[in-house]
Amino acid sequence: MEHYYNERRREDWEVDNCLQSELDEIAVIFEPYGLDKVSLQPLLRTLSSDKNKFVDFMMRFELNLEKPSKHRAWQARLPAIVN
Repeated sequence: MEHYYNERRREDWEVDNCLQSELDEIAVIFEPYGLDKVSLQPLLRTLSSDKNKFVDFMMRFELNLEKPSKHRAWQARLPAIVN
């Protein structure tokens, strides 16, 4: 959880302070699929209009991180308790 939230804070800062670099990173993510910056303009406009969704997108597709379940720590301990 700590790793996820540290990365999320960093992405949040990058969206606030380096927006164009973040938009360029999205283009790099989609480049292997044959999508260029021109075809991505509607997506880029939509993402940049909602900072939270933008950061969600970057967490998932740039960093391959998904928000951990709030029950994760409890579930991780369950096998130790059962055994």
